Amino acid sequence: MLGKIKQAGLTVKAKKCQWALSEVVFLGHRVGGGHIAPLWDKIEAIKHWPPPQTKKQIRAFLGLAGYYRQFVPGFGATAAPLHELTKKGSPDLVVWKQGCQEAFDTLKAALVKQPILKAALHDKPFYVATDASDVGLGAVLLQEHQETRHPVVYLSWNLIPRERSLSSIKKECLAIVWALNKLKPYLWGQQFTVLSDHAPLQWLQTMQNTNAKLQLWSWQLQEFNFTVEHIKGSQNVIADALSRKDSG
Repeated sequence: MLGKIKQAGLTVKAKKCQWALSEVVFLGHRVGGGHIAPLWDKIEAIKHWPPPQTKKQIRAFLGLAGYYRQFVPGFGATAAPLHELTKKGSPDLVVWKQGCQEAFDTLKAALVKQPILKAALHDKPFYVATDASDVGLGAVLLQEHQETRHPVVYLSWNLIPRERSLSSIKKECLAIVWALNKLKPYLWGQQFTVLSDHAPLQWLQTMQNTNAKLQLWSWQLQEFNFTVEHIKGSQNVIADALSRKDSG
């Protein structure tokens, strides 16, 4: 490390340095041992957070919990009832219904159970699994460690009404394009694998010249260097669960 610092022409203050640590705090996360986890004090704050009574309190909770959304499968879909209460024109004193309490409790429970993700290593290949349901999109970025694929990032997205009207095959294509664009900081310039049943990408290749939207999707995918690994729908458990998170 000191050699790299010297090579870069940088200097450090000894009193601000810590050495031989197995774990460090960085940007609100605990990082070490190849893992990333939320800070304990932030999780304790979420654990003891009382049910919000105003829009401002909801936004404060969502701001803190949302900072750790990559640790929570289906965060966006789960938090949807709370986001509804913060929309423009809604009353400042919220009407706290059962669905809001369930969403609030689910988010707290997901973070309090001390979620951990694998730290991304750019010398190991990435895998991206995606799925789409009638109500949402889901994706997970994976890396292989000791012959097991571990999650690096979870993603989920609630479809807006006009997206929900798309055909199933278009939703599957949208899920792939959306996921790769969201994961671009990890995937840019990397060779990676998309876990898919092939049908969406084959369909897009055939239909890309039929309208501007499909052509745009096809162009966006050409930015990435990936191969496709066939996976049956029954094997795509995590991404499928993320896409359906708000349908139950």
